[in-house]
Amino acid sequence: MQAIMVQIANKQWTMEALHFACALARNNNARITLVRFMQVGHPSYLGNGIGNIAPTAQEYRDLREYTATAEDYGIEVEVCSIQCLSPLDVVVQAAEELGASIVFAYLPESVIPYWRKFQRWTLERQLTGQHCQLY
Repeated sequence: MQAIMVQIANKQWTMEALHFACALARNNNARITLVRFMQVGHPSYLGNGIGNIAPTAQEYRDLREYTATAEDYGIEVEVCSIQCLSPLDVVVQAAEELGASIVFAYLPESVIPYWRKFQRWTLERQLTGQHCQLY
């Protein structure tokens, strides 16, 4: 069974990505994992309880909406949380751990021209090495 990873980012982006992922999952008999990246303030916080950041009340409401959306498509969704210093730094590792063949990752806008294009190119190159497609 194929696996699809969807990064939880801002609500509008996540909902759009989830709708597309659900359509892909339904057509390809795939499972979806929503990944919540928890940014920690210091590397020593990684891998321990200090780095575990509980979802806010709004995040809980959003998660319920995401799972309800997937259920409308007939798809079950798993949610996992991963500690990180920067979400872009762990997207590839998370995709590998989840066995994802398709990844929906959020790339924030940048004030530096072409930086976002470079980040996308780097991420695509790394994921292609894992036989994984970036959306």
